[in-house]
Amino acid sequence: MKNKILKILCMAVALCLLISISAVAADTQDSDLKVRVNGRLVEFPDGQPFIDANDRTLIPVRFVAEELGAAVEWNSKTQTAEISKNGITVDITIGEAALKVTENGKTETVKMDTAAVLKSGRTYVPIRFVAEALGAVVDYSDVYRTVGIYADKLTADEINMLRSLPYTTSTAASGYEAAKKQKSAEDLEYFYGADRETFDNFANAREHLYACTLCEYLPFKLGKLDKSLNKPTPSEFFQAVVDEAIAETSYQSERVTITFTADTSCIYQEDNVDGNTCAVRGIVKARIHVRPTELEGVESGMLCRFGFTQFYKDVDMCIPVDVHMNTITNVPISVNTFVPAGTAY
Repeated sequence: MKNKILKILCMAVALCLLISISAVAADTQDSDLKVRVNGRLVEFPDGQPFIDANDRTLIPVRFVAEELGAAVEWNSKTQTAEISKNGITVDITIGEAALKVTENGKTETVKMDTAAVLKSGRTYVPIRFVAEALGAVVDYSDVYRTVGIYADKLTADEINMLRSLPYTTSTAASGYEAAKKQKSAEDLEYFYGADRETFDNFANAREHLYACTLCEYLPFKLGKLDKSLNKPTPSEFFQAVVDEAIAETSYQSERVTITFTADTSCIYQEDNVDGNTCAVRGIVKARIHVRPTELEGVESGMLCRFGFTQFYKDVDMCIPVDVHMNTITNVPISVNTFVPAGTAY
């Protein structure tokens, strides 16, 4: 009888341990998940993302929402988090698998694939639904386990359009497919990265830049911006690369105005040797204030280089462009070349 009771007790203890281990695993399984908002990694000081019973990753909503520039309020009576930005309000109630989006006086209910929960005083939600309701684009790099959330200079429609275009690549360089036939596996990984075949997911091509750069050990200078960086973080470095691309691409005269709209949502590593360049993808808008025949030769040449084939006075002309930037340490960060997005050069 005593042996039977002892066995039952042992089984009970083992079951409790198993449940405890499972619970801990469920809370820590996504502890290595990173969240990047507009190029910056979000720090979660007192609560990490975790996977819930529906196999969905939940993220503390306040830190991400505030990184997006949204205001967050908590109603303790209704257990509802209210997030607002640019006239859009998102209400999320604990325990409900739906959120309410109010814009221009109209409220819409959006179903989520899991319920919001309150844990350790923080509201956890499947962040995609909240971010998209606020007009952001959400992606995920499966190679680098990073959620990307973007609502910066480019709109969601512009980001989706830009990402739908093929990567630009140099015809003079040995692309990845050609290199696979010529280089050893070790050289292939060194020059192109081990994850190159995953670049059909734009998030992987972007996160490859952040993961593989050695910028934290090196000094850099920015050409047009006349600024120095000393061992910057990857987030600081690639934001500076985008800022330099915008500064060098934009142009203003009494005859023509050229602006380049870009942010870190559409940067990527081109199909070329790793670490030498970074492609900054964005939209060039040109407006001519005179008759096209009155443009200076250099101005006409610049417009042609961007890919404009016809010029019109007082009309906004837009074209998607990849600005390939030099990102090596011994020369100033500067434009290598401009290429209409989705073409070879």
